[in-house]
Amino acid sequence: MKKLLTILERMVRGFAHATSGVQNAYRNVVTALLAVLWLSGCVTQQPTEPTPQVQLNVPQNITYHHKNYALKSSQDLGSMAHYVYFMKKENGKNWKTAIELLHDRNVQNVSLQERIQLRENVYKTNGVEHFNFTVENGTMYAFVIYAPNEQQPNWQLEVARASDVAGCGFVQYQYSLKVPQSRKLANMGKEKLVGYLKKYAIDKELARLHQLTWHWHCELPQISSVQK
Repeated sequence: MKKLLTILERMVRGFAHATSGVQNAYRNVVTALLAVLWLSGCVTQQPTEPTPQVQLNVPQNITYHHKNYALKSSQDLGSMAHYVYFMKKENGKNWKTAIELLHDRNVQNVSLQERIQLRENVYKTNGVEHFNFTVENGTMYAFVIYAPNEQQPNWQLEVARASDVAGCGFVQYQYSLKVPQSRKLANMGKEKLVGYLKKYAIDKELARLHQLTWHWHCELPQISSVQK
């Protein structure tokens, strides 16, 4: 588990040098996961993780809003796995929209409400002003708005749907999109701007996520037999 923490800490510090595209989204996900690990006491308890690990039924392609996204990046750290999808000609350095899957095998038994509280604390600590979490029938819906900065000149919006899946753990489906900084947006006050982004982007995507077919499940990895 200490090795996992070390890997995650390196990812938080070094991801900006690897890609300039999904760095904000990915860094905050990893930071939130670190918070879950630290605050749940896994460093001292060192629970025994299941062996072999269950595997999420991750597809090679995802269709969302009549657009096709291909799996371009994946990392499995044992307790959790992360998958990133882009459209055909896009990648981590050049993209407009992206799909991400997060699979936390949840060896620490973290509840949905605990996750929300931890993420809220992470966002507030990092100065993220606009985010929201709601839970409906055991399913979490969320959005985050990242303002432009020196590294990222666009507004970046994220909407997500997540829930605990029996025999699997915690599964999150996230859609990210960039909104270019225009003169129209620059001339809006902060409150009006956030309302505009919610009305014309976030609310529409959250409505789509509500209608999304939720078909995730996990399986044990297949072990090929060795013939002697």
